[in-house]
Amino acid sequence: MTDPRPEGAEPTSFLELLAVHARIYEQFVDHQEALVARDFGRALERLVAVRAAFEEHVRGEEELLHELFARTDEVRGTPLDLFTSEHRHLREGLARFEAATRRLDPASPAAARHVIELLDDEALFKAFFRHHDERERNLLYPAFDRSVPAPERRERLQRFHQGLPPRK
Repeated sequence: MTDPRPEGAEPTSFLELLAVHARIYEQFVDHQEALVARDFGRALERLVAVRAAFEEHVRGEEELLHELFARTDEVRGTPLDLFTSEHRHLREGLARFEAATRRLDPASPAAARHVIELLDDEALFKAFFRHHDERERNLLYPAFDRSVPAPERRERLQRFHQGLPPRK
């Protein structure tokens, strides 16, 4: 996981993890710009990068979720699978978009129509992604910040950014 903080800066909040969401969203928009430009090779390349970044982020995030969720009083009434099913739904969308992007043929007379259909499907994905981001921004990560002591929070965030599993 790439650490978004300046070199030497200590991680202080789980909300820092949302910087990854912003980068993924921007990469996704780059993919869409390439679709509109009919540069299907670049669109696919950008989408593959989005999927890889999303998978890496979700892997680390779900490790955090499973361990911290049960001990965080403020989110106990919220089912954990709400977040993990959102991740699954987003993964499925990205896989579907990659398959559709691979099928695009710039020589096809229907290419413009296929791009429009793909962009329509992707618009729903983007709205859902923003909703997921807001749920984590407003509920999950603030609750973790309040319930996890600062030294443990720093250690967990450092390990997350280094791609290491949390210590038990």
